[in-house]
Amino acid sequence: MDITKILFAEDSSSAFDGLFSGAGGVVGIVLVVTGLLIIYIAVKVAKGYSFLPTLGTETVIEEDNYVEGEAKVLQRKKSTTPDFNGGGEREFVEWKIGYTVNGEKFTQMIPDDGYEKGDMLKIKYDPDKPSEFYLVDENAPEQTEAPTETDKADTTKSRNTGLILGVLGVLVIIGGVALILM
Repeated sequence: MDITKILFAEDSSSAFDGLFSGAGGVVGIVLVVTGLLIIYIAVKVAKGYSFLPTLGTETVIEEDNYVEGEAKVLQRKKSTTPDFNGGGEREFVEWKIGYTVNGEKFTQMIPDDGYEKGDMLKIKYDPDKPSEFYLVDENAPEQTEAPTETDKADTTKSRNTGLILGVLGVLVIIGGVALILM
């Protein structure tokens, strides 16, 4: 059996006759709906929406009512767990730090970052709940209100991606309408 007889009707005047003769309208409607969804996504992307979580960004505390303090590195704790990737064991090092708030002592465990016993670390803690704290990164740049070059480049890239997706959506709609009208 010849494959062209299955795909195309013998007395056809159109390439869409045969296998596609009854499904052209349905496929066209699916393409129109898909094109509309692509245009919707294009508008979201052009406005700066990201469908993927941003990698490499850190959470910035907007309103910081935490109080500065100092914590002392007290004790090193080493723990080992089995390494399932290649046998052997993995070693994790943590440090116990201690700080005092209003005469009450608090201790917490933090991951190793090259600390030595007796080091003093800058922390910020919640005055209402002193057990909640974070380490102050002394090397972190100060946050500025003006947009950086990276922010402007990201905005331009997002708009361009949205424009490309919009054009793709329109092309898919045109293809769907062409199938419906045949």
